[in-house]
Amino acid sequence: MNFGDICHLCLSSEGEGASVSLAGVPTGIYRAGKFYVTISCMERARLVRIGGTLAWLAVAVPLVIQVTPSLARIGLWAVSWLAFGIALQRNWLVPQVAAVIGMVLTMCDGFEGTLLVIVAMQLVMPRRRAFIWIGVQTSLLAIAVGIHWTPRAAILLTPPYLGFQLLAFLTIDSIERSSRMAERLRISRDLHDTIGHHLTALSLNLEAALQRTTGDAHDRINVAQSIARSLLGDVREIVASMETEKGIDLASAIRAQTMDMPRPHIHLEIADGVRVDHADRAQTILRCTQEIITNAARHSDAENLWMTIDCDDGNVRIRAHDDGRGSDCISAGFGLRNMRNRVEGIGGELRIDSSAGHGFDVTALVPVKS
Repeated sequence: MNFGDICHLCLSSEGEGASVSLAGVPTGIYRAGKFYVTISCMERARLVRIGGTLAWLAVAVPLVIQVTPSLARIGLWAVSWLAFGIALQRNWLVPQVAAVIGMVLTMCDGFEGTLLVIVAMQLVMPRRRAFIWIGVQTSLLAIAVGIHWTPRAAILLTPPYLGFQLLAFLTIDSIERSSRMAERLRISRDLHDTIGHHLTALSLNLEAALQRTTGDAHDRINVAQSIARSLLGDVREIVASMETEKGIDLASAIRAQTMDMPRPHIHLEIADGVRVDHADRAQTILRCTQEIITNAARHSDAENLWMTIDCDDGNVRIRAHDDGRGSDCISAGFGLRNMRNRVEGIGGELRIDSSAGHGFDVTALVPVKS
């Protein structure tokens, strides 16, 4: 990919809701007059690493061209400089900061603070923690400059670098937030266009069947139509919630999955305030609960399914148990394999236990932050 490719944005002619590509790779969605960037985390890390490497090389230029009598100090500075380059390639933040401070203490050329801007661009954490991190590393820079030069020099040098760090972090963080919003918009459109469409068609067909039946069949079709209409309303509510910045209301989405299931009888408990801001995390949780319900109904032959969803140390925890026939040998079919791949693919954990006559136990831990 060359620079011309990177600078070329291709916006399809479909207008609002259209996908945007960067060098042929989907990177955003155009909606409501805004372009939501969706550059992947791996792509962002690669670009930061390339830019950081160029800045790292540039910091050494003043020392290469200037004459200094102390080769020992140049050697010590070079060790810290090389350590920063290695830590940058491995995304080790603390060693990067330590290397910058080492460079300043041994032979400060006034440009080492640029490398702390690169560190700030790599911070993937809540804003409050990031501001604290930036404040600490800037304070360390000020102390090191004051020791190497004078306190006055520290006062003159550190405020601009503090501003550059905050600008770099907030820019990257804003892109990340826009990326999450774009993913919500994509999933909400998919929900509306696929599930919403099919539920509408199902409701209409049930309405037609309702006019042609009597007795017990008429009552059952009436119940099915009520379920279809309720699900359609829930889907619309979920779509509306996903198009906001407030996160996804998991309780409503999961209850929509379990509503009026004829078998097994689902005993659902959801802790208050269980919400997920990341669309991919929410989708993983919904797919897990869906597969647990399907497994209990199709394979375990359960009459009851107990499912509890709560938060545990930065994770959404799903605990499920059914009273089905169980098995001493768990054979992971496509559904269970897919659920495990989804959970472990985002750094979560999945445990499945079973024994003959004692049903299935499933515990999933899904991290809610990337």
